[in-house]
Amino acid sequence: MRVLIACVGSAGDVHPFLALGTALRARGHEVELQASEHFRARVEAAGLTLLPLGSEADYACVVGDADLWHPRRSFALLWREMARHLPAAHAALAGRVRAGDTVLVGSTLAWQTRLLQDTHGVPAATMHLSPLCLFSGAAPARLPGLPDLSGWPPGLVRAVHRLVEQGAIDRVVAPQLDAIRTRLGLAPVRRVMSQWANAPGRVVCAWPDWFAPPQADWPAQARPCGFLRWPALPAAALPEPLEQFLAAGPAPVGFTPGSAMAQGRGFFERALAACAALGLRALLLTPFADQLPASLPPWACQVGYAPFERLLPRLRALVHHGGIGTSVEAAVAGLPQGFVPLAHDQFDNAERWIARGVGLRLPRRDWAGTLARLLSDASIAASCRRVAAQVVDADGVTAAAEMIEALGR
Repeated sequence: MRVLIACVGSAGDVHPFLALGTALRARGHEVELQASEHFRARVEAAGLTLLPLGSEADYACVVGDADLWHPRRSFALLWREMARHLPAAHAALAGRVRAGDTVLVGSTLAWQTRLLQDTHGVPAATMHLSPLCLFSGAAPARLPGLPDLSGWPPGLVRAVHRLVEQGAIDRVVAPQLDAIRTRLGLAPVRRVMSQWANAPGRVVCAWPDWFAPPQADWPAQARPCGFLRWPALPAAALPEPLEQFLAAGPAPVGFTPGSAMAQGRGFFERALAACAALGLRALLLTPFADQLPASLPPWACQVGYAPFERLLPRLRALVHHGGIGTSVEAAVAGLPQGFVPLAHDQFDNAERWIARGVGLRLPRRDWAGTLARLLSDASIAASCRRVAAQVVDADGVTAAAEMIEALGR
């Protein structure tokens, strides 16, 4: 088959699709991946063809906007950027369709695949990376900016979801999406996120059922497959300065607010203060070094990027934003996790991992006490060992590839 994959987001959103594309290519299919130009090197290193979606400057512009991490304003920012590129993204994919053997795979916000399915009738699957993407009254996800709805009557939860979708999603999206669809000869759509964004052929849920059990009010075509992990390439190694730092003392605590977080000054200030109070070594993971003090203490080190599969087993714990990819890799490494969610699916992801016993939510300011408990609590350590075995067994790459092949057939 020719498989056209489209994904929107940062590294944690792209890596699972690299894993899927690599697996499909190994199974004999032709795979092309539409993603930001920012990820060209990683896509090509995986042996896949990149269909660029926007420029490096476009990526930097979005990442540099503080609204990207605001619980309520982030979606409007993302939609403005998506809408700018959506017609060209749809046209680029349409030009790659080969009659009779093409299948589309789109991430939650890669709506060019849904448009192409509507205009060309090509089989398509939507792949969600976190349970937040599925609206459920029976088992509601934790939505940013809203109270915890678990325990509310399902009918009331569905009413809240409907209001949120109408006011915060459809109202924002409708003017431009309707105009795009009209130019393509398509009718307007509503309930964009809860219904239209889910491809009618297949919705691939990239998590195991123990992480988020299937619900009766999920789309009927939704199937869990397990986590999709992109393994480090054989040639990927840790930078030499990082190797030297790791070898020079006890295992440090890692801190990252996410690869696309360019406004993390407060996050790193709290990290350094906690480590100074507890006598810990700190590894600060960010490509934006301007968020850090001009001079780091000798017990701290900064690195822009390192393959987690190589790095995380050498840490003592990981404090992070709650991105699904980061938390899965930390779970595989058996690390205690400190969660500092900011926006998007991070609040819901954090709650699910905390419920599994592998970590704690850090307070807004002083982290030292919570971090000390995270490192010393024997029950957290035992949960980390148990969950690590579960996550390794829940690798969903093969299951997801089989779903895509079945859709093509």
